[in-house]
Amino acid sequence: MLLSELLTPDLVILDLKARTKRDIIAEMVELFVQSGIVTDKEKFIEMIEKREQIESTAIGGGIAIPHARSEVVKQLRVGFARSKEGVDFDALDRKPVYLIFMIAAPIDVRKEYLQAVAKVARLLKSSVMRKALMDAETKEDVMRVIMDFDGVVPERVEVKTKEGRVIYKQGEQPKGG
Repeated sequence: MLLSELLTPDLVILDLKARTKRDIIAEMVELFVQSGIVTDKEKFIEMIEKREQIESTAIGGGIAIPHARSEVVKQLRVGFARSKEGVDFDALDRKPVYLIFMIAAPIDVRKEYLQAVAKVARLLKSSVMRKALMDAETKEDVMRVIMDFDGVVPERVEVKTKEGRVIYKQGEQPKGG
């Protein structure tokens, strides 16, 4: 599974308008609704927020990866949003978030869903990739960054989970390179 197969230009926001966590989630979910991937916007927002209540998916280093599985999702997809100014997303390191990848999956797509979360986390560990995403001027530039990543990373990525959730190491800054 390649990240470029899950993220399409219609699921990219280069200049996030929302400023609050709830509004950011709603703005991103709207992309999935417009693309026909999510059939019930409020229900999926509720699922994302339920996951956020367990622990913030803003993992530090200016990154958030909100994600959920739901019966209102037709197929596994990834959305991307960027805020050049940074937004408050209740990050574990208490710092602003600039890059947000939202993952939506049907309820029965467990293994691929965890793989998608792990792939995005791996992409964002690279300072080179984070910088390229911050510098991208068009949706096509974002897609090029994702395709470059796909060219150097194996299709399968190891995933650490606990009680069915992907585990992030708290306080760990994504590493460069």
